[in-house]
This record gives sequence, structure tokens and C-alpha cells, in this order.
Amino acid sequence: MGTRQRVLLTAAVTVPMVFGAAGVAYAAHYQERALPGSAIAGVSVAGMSRADVAGAVRERAADLTVVVKADGVTQTAHLSDLGYAVDVDATLDAVFAPNKTWSSYATSLISSHDVPAVVSADAAKVEQVTTELVERTDKVGRNASVALDAEKKSFVVTPAVAGHTVAPESFQDVVEAAARSLSPTTADVTFVETRPSVTTSSAEKVARQANALVSRTLAVSDGSRKHRPSTRLRASWVSIPSADGSLGSPTLDAKKVQSWVASLAKDARVESRSGLRNVSAAGKVLSVVDQAREGRVVSNADTVSKDAAAALASGKAYSGAFDYTKVAATWKERTVAVGAEKLAYPAADGEKWVDVNLSNHTMTAYVGGRSVLGPIKMVDGQKEKPTVVGTFKVYLKNSKMTMRGNNADGTNYETPDVPWVSFFYQGFALHGAPWRSSFGYSGSHGCINLPVDVAKTMYDFAPIGTPVTTHF
Repeated sequence: MGTRQRVLLTAAVTVPMVFGAAGVAYAAHYQERALPGSAIAGVSVAGMSRADVAGAVRERAADLTVVVKADGVTQTAHLSDLGYAVDVDATLDAVFAPNKTWSSYATSLISSHDVPAVVSADAAKVEQVTTELVERTDKVGRNASVALDAEKKSFVVTPAVAGHTVAPESFQDVVEAAARSLSPTTADVTFVETRPSVTTSSAEKVARQANALVSRTLAVSDGSRKHRPSTRLRASWVSIPSADGSLGSPTLDAKKVQSWVASLAKDARVESRSGLRNVSAAGKVLSVVDQAREGRVVSNADTVSKDAAAALASGKAYSGAFDYTKVAATWKERTVAVGAEKLAYPAADGEKWVDVNLSNHTMTAYVGGRSVLGPIKMVDGQKEKPTVVGTFKVYLKNSKMTMRGNNADGTNYETPDVPWVSFFYQGFALHGAPWRSSFGYSGSHGCINLPVDVAKTMYDFAPIGTPVTTHF
């Protein structure tokens, strides 16, 4: 055994034996400090506190740069620019790990503890950097893809393009090694050719399958006509799933097919309509005011939609038809007052209404079939500005107002202080005409001109909603 070996052996044996008071003081001194022989990436940190070691590591990491050479371009970047970082806390944990055992305090006098920096990587950032390096070479690859054409009627293929990717050993491995050693370095980036994960031929196969789904014919009859979805609509029902960089088999969205069928069923629905007819006191139908209508509701929409979706998905055409459930029509009957059966308006018993006879130029107020005022001579619309004909209802009243309009020759007129105005249709009204001295002819702008006292009586007689029937 040589002299040096004997010394080391003696030291190794002696240290545990003399680890008394002096040993305890030694351990206490290094309890919160890096033990002798401790180093990070070749640089001693022995005797330094955890805070001091952390500061030293951060400083070295911040100063660390990597020269990146790629495709004739050279740039200098910090670790963070490249997606890498030194995990200071984890690195310190590795340096101070021996402080947890008493034996480490003793052996640290005759051993070394050099740890590399602990490195973390931001995968997304690293991918961004490598992608930019590839883009700089103008050799970016592309998977083949399948999508609807500009008219959204058929699926077309965008061919694959072979590209390049960064060789990890020339960049990622180099940067990570520099970070672990906390030493600047140079990365001479090289590229390797990559094959698209989705080839043109595989995309063309998927496109053919998708277009086969689009081409399936579909027709649904509502009983009067057959409805067929447009090519664009059918194409919108087809989707192509993708996962992990590959294309799946085209699928037909059954819910969209069912939604289309449901919309047809909704349009085919006919709401029943209650009719209204006038009857005499004896129950005889005198006239029909509103015709009743039978309704219908599609009863098999769910079956048609499911069958249609299933047929198309399996590569078959589909033709179906709606079945209906009928909804019976109902009638409401309105009993006409005795004496009103042959009048211009078939009023109900006790109902107020106004009769305007344009042939006789008279106005009469009725309650049911009984006249309570009139006939009164009035002035109706002149030939060029005739009074509207039909049955209407009073909708607006004004005790005095300025009336404006157009004369037959196109000029404007304005008449202030027109009294007791009862509008029954658009600008047509019953109103007083104090400027007239005689009545019983056609000569107004379309309104029914009345003596002022009669207009006042009618204003009080006919509330909003009172029927006004004008006729010849």
C-alpha cells in the first residue's frame, strides 16, 4: 500500500472517531450551506448559503447564450428565447441533498459533489422555435387535407407536401446540454426530411367516401310535392374527423338530417282554424263570416328522419312520405238580432253599429236590428275621392282637430277645428261639417260629412270598436 493510500485510509478512519465537539461544530456550520466539494456544472459552491447558490445559478443562467446557425443565418439567443430554462429550485435541491445525512458531512471532506443544472423545457415554445427554423429554409411540410370546395358542394383534396424538420441532436440536445452545463455553446442546426402523416392518396380516398355520402339522393313527400335537399345542404351534413394527424372515415350527421325533416314536417303542418257563421234566432245559418279549416299534423316525422339518416349513412338513397293526423275544424256561431237578417250588417242583439248608404247618401245608427237615429242625410266622397266600401270599426276619436289631405286636383287642403271626428278606416271618418249648409249628395274628400249636432250624437253613440258598414 502506497503512502498516499495510507493517508486517505487514515483520514477516513479518523474522521468518525474524532467527530465529537469539533465535528458537531463543523456540521452546525454547514447545516444551511453547501458542503465542501459541492459544485454546480463545474463551479464550486462549497460553503455558500442556499440563497447565495440560488443567486449564482440565476446569474449564470441569465448570462448563458447559444449561437444558433441554421441555413446560413447566425443568431445568438438566451435559453428563454429557445424554450428552455434552468429550474433553480430543483438544482438547489440536488446540491443540498447531502445535507440531509450525517455521513455526508464526514465524507464531504474527501469527496466531491458536482451536479448539473436541472433543465426544464416549454414544449410549445421549443416547437415554435423549430418551426421558425424550418420556415427559414422554405421547406415546411404539409399534410394532405380534405375540405369542401368554394361552392361547398363537394369535397376536394389539398395535396401533401414533403418537408423538413430540425434534427434534435443538432439543436434540442445541444441547447439542453448547454443548459445543464451552464456553458455557452453553438448549435449547428441540421434538417431531416419528413414524410407527411396524411398522404395525398389517403386524403383522396377519404374525399371519395365523403362525396359518395353527398351524392346519395333523398326525397320526402308531403302529399303535394317531393322535397329534396340541395347538394350544398347534403354536403353540410358530412364531416371528416381527424385525430393524431390522421383522417378518419367521413360521417353523416344524423341530427342535421333529422332537423331538415323536422323543418319539412313543421312547414307541412296545417293549423285548424275556427270558423264563424251568422245564424238566426232559430239556428238557421244565414252567412259565413270566416270559413273553418281542418288542420293536420305530421305523425311519422321521427320515423322518416331516422330512416332517412340510416339509409344515407349506409350508402343508400331514400324516398319517404309523411303521414298525417287530422285536426277537426270547429265553428263559432253568432246569433243575428231579429230584424237585422237582411240589413247591410248582421248585428247581434243589442250591438251598436252604423249604416252608411252611399246610394241614398244617408247614415243610420242601429242597435241590433232596430234603428235609433236616422236615416240622416250626409255628404259622402265625390267621384274623384270616393268613400271606402266595406265593414270597418271605429278605431280613433277626436272631439276637434285639424284635418289635412289632397284635393282631387292634387293640391293640398287644410281644415282647422273639424268637430266630433270618429275614424273608422285609415283617414276616413264620420265628422261634423259646419261649413256645409246642405247634405244628401257626394262631395267630400271621402269622409262622411254630417251636421254638427248629428256628428256629436254619433261621437257619443259609437265607442271605439263600433262597426261601420258603408255600401251602395
